Amino acid sequence: MKHLYIAIAAALVSAPALATTCTFTTECFEAEACADSAFTVAIEEKDGATRLVSDAETIPVSVGGSDAARVYVGVTDSAFHLMSSSASGVARYSTHLYDGPIMVNYLGSCEGAE
Repeated sequence: MKHLYIAIAAALVSAPALATTCTFTTECFEAEACADSAFTVAIEEKDGATRLVSDAETIPVSVGGSDAARVYVGVTDSAFHLMSSSASGVARYSTHLYDGPIMVNYLGSCEGAE
């Protein structure tokens, strides 16, 4: 029986992080007209920590909200990040880069385990 517990513990430790994938189909850069986008962000939760993961970077975030809507806030050396997603999957992501300053907003949706 002890071997079974060890096997279960090992499986839990090596289990992949829970992830939700958010796809943003519209990008709005500063005051310019919005354009099509294919930007994706994964919301990963592992070992009690949540992070937003994209091709550009991985951002540790704090999580707030309720079952109706979640809010993710992260601060990096280069930007402030704010993402929200509703229970229906509607998502918004905003990045405020310190250098510039520059603001980019994304509109899209999220799917997966949350």
